[in-house]
Amino acid sequence: MEINKIYGECCQKTMARLPNRSIDYCITSPPYNISNNSLGKYKEYTDDMKEDEYYENQKKVIKDMLRITKNHIFYNIQMVSGNKCALFRLIGHFYKNIKEVLIWKKYGQPAISEKVFNSSFEYIIIFSNNNPNKRFFEDANFERGTQPNIFTVLNTHFNKYANIHKAVFPLDLPRYFMMNFGKQNDLWYDPYFGTGTTGIGALLEKKRYLGSEISEQYKRLAEKRIKQHQAQLTIF
Repeated sequence: MEINKIYGECCQKTMARLPNRSIDYCITSPPYNISNNSLGKYKEYTDDMKEDEYYENQKKVIKDMLRITKNHIFYNIQMVSGNKCALFRLIGHFYKNIKEVLIWKKYGQPAISEKVFNSSFEYIIIFSNNNPNKRFFEDANFERGTQPNIFTVLNTHFNKYANIHKAVFPLDLPRYFMMNFGKQNDLWYDPYFGTGTTGIGALLEKKRYLGSEISEQYKRLAEKRIKQHQAQLTIF
């Protein structure tokens, strides 16, 4: 498959064509199953699966990522009513593959519903094929005592397409993991590529990327955004 490319298709179709252990790392933020269309993320996808359907869908995606990945999967998810039970079922199902759970803090937007706590953090579940029963990361680039498992993402790089996608994750998030794990030219795959944040992070951190995105609109935006960054990097 061609590297540094976004495939306009369901991620399961892309992963079906990838050989075992052909990707160094995966990083992604899957649909949260918001159970309504208030965010308006997708025209093609309403994000309102039944619990069992969402659980089976994400179980298959995680299983596929584990098959294609050499090292770790950084899986960013916020617990909401539409995914809460499925999320804990997934944690239970993949307990042997979970190496670490991180929390990143952000500003808590007002909850959509009444009498609900504002969500001021999200999970990063690290699924791994590299000694998942141990908390030690042999491929980490950080020193002892320097990295807490609760951290704040400052989001210093604004995504001007956030008003279109409505649920982008900050550029500093993929960059954080790309800086702290692996080496240059590692291949990072994002099965929910969105507006291309993982690709931008890969360019800035001298990695390679591969992505899947079912929305033609977001795929075009991501390609445009990446092309602009490539031009800037060439200038400087």
